[in-house]
Amino acid sequence: MTNRKGVFIGAYVPNELKESLKRRAASEHRTLSQEITRILVEAVHGQGLPSGSVDRRNPTTTPRRRTTDPLPRRRSEDLPFIAPESKS
Repeated sequence: MTNRKGVFIGAYVPNELKESLKRRAASEHRTLSQEITRILVEAVHGQGLPSGSVDRRNPTTTPRRRTTDPLPRRRSEDLPFIAPESKS
C-alpha cells in the first residue's frame, strides 16, 4: 500500500464531469487526483500560479524589497521597513 499524505474525499459526480476532468488533467500532464487537488486549492485559497509555473518562494522568507526600501513607501498598505541585521 502506498503511503499517502492527505485524506480521501469521496464524491459522486456525473460521468461527463469525470471524463472532462480526466481530459483536462491529461492535457496538463497531471493525474486526475492532482487536477482535483489543484482545483480545490484554487477554490479555497484563491487563484494560483499559471499552469506550468513553480512557486520557489519560501513562505518564511522576507521579500527583498522590504529589507532595502526605506520609508516613504510607494503604497500605503506596504509593510514597515525592516532594518538589515548587522553582521558583526
